Amino acid sequence: MSADLPDHAGCRDALARAGLTLSPSEAHGIAVGLLAGDVADPERHWAETLYADLEPDDVLAQEARALLDQVFAAAREQLQDASFGLQLWLPPEAPAGQESEAPAALRDWAQGFLYGFGLAGEAAARERLSAEGQEALRDFYEIGNMAEVEGTLGEEEQQALSDLEEYMRVAAMLIHEDMHRREPTGEESHEIH
Repeated sequence: MSADLPDHAGCRDALARAGLTLSPSEAHGIAVGLLAGDVADPERHWAETLYADLEPDDVLAQEARALLDQVFAAAREQLQDASFGLQLWLPPEAPAGQESEAPAALRDWAQGFLYGFGLAGEAAARERLSAEGQEALRDFYEIGNMAEVEGTLGEEEQQALSDLEEYMRVAAMLIHEDMHRREPTGEESHEIH
């Protein structure tokens, strides 16, 4: 992939220095949601959503914007990858005995995805999402409302998070596929007799 994602921790720090409160995982989720939702002019929505509060001449804002542009380009490439290359952008796994950022990052990613996808509009989603896609969207809502997990995670919890991450990855690709399909998903036939 030519549009690689930047270092997660470095991006988080750059966003904070620029005064942005979103996490890198949330930003990636917004990008994937915008692109999956088949939103007209996703770059404009991206800029309006993320860059509205950034001063154009501020060096820290320029650094954050460059990293976020890289996130958007990587998300676009991941969704266009014919080998299902989408990977949720999450912080690296915490070493044993340390508190994991993964639960919060998964929640942030789901919230970002819902925000970006929401720009497609409810009518478009109702019209174009399959039953499985609608269920996946509801699941993202539930994941976005997960309670904070405190403390270290055991092996079982780590596996559950890994399974959830894989489910979210596949669900986002399913939603993307549904929204980019140009024929109706309903059972009504539009054949001309």
